[in-house]
Amino acid sequence: AVPTIAHIEYGLAAGSYTKSSANSTQYWRSKTATISGLTAGTTYHLRIVAADSSNDWIKSLDYICTTTKTAAQHSVKLNWQASSSTGVTGYRVYRSTISGGYYALLASAAGLTYTDTPVQSGTTYYYVVSAINSTGQQSTYSNQTKAVIP
Repeated sequence: AVPTIAHIEYGLAAGSYTKSSANSTQYWRSKTATISGLTAGTTYHLRIVAADSSNDWIKSLDYICTTTKTAAQHSVKLNWQASSSTGVTGYRVYRSTISGGYYALLASAAGLTYTDTPVQSGTTYYYVVSAINSTGQQSTYSNQTKAVIP
């Protein structure tokens, strides 16, 4: 017999299931399904329950899957005071993972703030800023500041 309708059941333990949706004919066509409301980083037991045109029901084996953990999105917001030099048209923001080390140009900014995103969890970043004038001359680096990403 060929299944004509089905639904998915899920739960935190084998044999303890909740029906995730109404019976549908779509599973046999798309072979995919979405279950909403699951908790990130949690292991679930799933099974498919299907019936043929005679209403004979059959249950699949228990399948185990773990939802992915939600990655925290971190950012670093930098603020600085305006340069006291005349003719400043913008700023360059530099970043390093080594204190006092080689700084790579991260961005150019017209204003006095910049948000560095995304940044890596478990990493310490060191930032410096320099002012730029209309002829492209760059000031020395500002004092270094540090951001520790949890």
